[in-house]
Amino acid sequence: MQSPLVRRQKGAVLLTSLLILLVLTLLAISGMQGAQLQEKMTSAVRDGQTALEAAEYAVREAEEYLEQNTVTLGNFGTSGGLYTRANAPDPMADTTWSSSDTKSVAATGFPGTLAENPRYFVEYIGITTSAEAPGDLQITNYDDFTGGSKPLGFRIVGWSSGRSGETRRIVESYYGTAK
Repeated sequence: MQSPLVRRQKGAVLLTSLLILLVLTLLAISGMQGAQLQEKMTSAVRDGQTALEAAEYAVREAEEYLEQNTVTLGNFGTSGGLYTRANAPDPMADTTWSSSDTKSVAATGFPGTLAENPRYFVEYIGITTSAEAPGDLQITNYDDFTGGSKPLGFRIVGWSSGRSGETRRIVESYYGTAK
């Protein structure tokens, strides 16, 4: 004969353990989804930083190009990455960075491989002036007495798409050089 305690059990322990197991499974799935979201956010931030560094690299390469090469004002026009004032393309237009309107820079040393080479264009904006005189680009501590000639002013715009190709960064810099 069975004891009265054994006869009254109808699977309550099994049902309770299954409910606890269900709750633990839901918590584990929720934790994994949170970890995946954080991984995506971290990856996007890293890709954005890489794109920013590559765009800055393109600007530095443009500065080197202006310093190291024989660049005359006759080189500047309406295409090819060197523009006269007000003829530069719109840096916010996607077509600007996918055409021959810009110069490509071979970039190495970045974490991972960049989706596209960084690009830049240079716009000649005129002769710069000292801080006391009106002008478009003013350079402090520089005037007719400190240099042989007034420096030429340039606007340099660099662009990069980062590693994924979905993150884009644009950097704009103003640069003066005496030629």
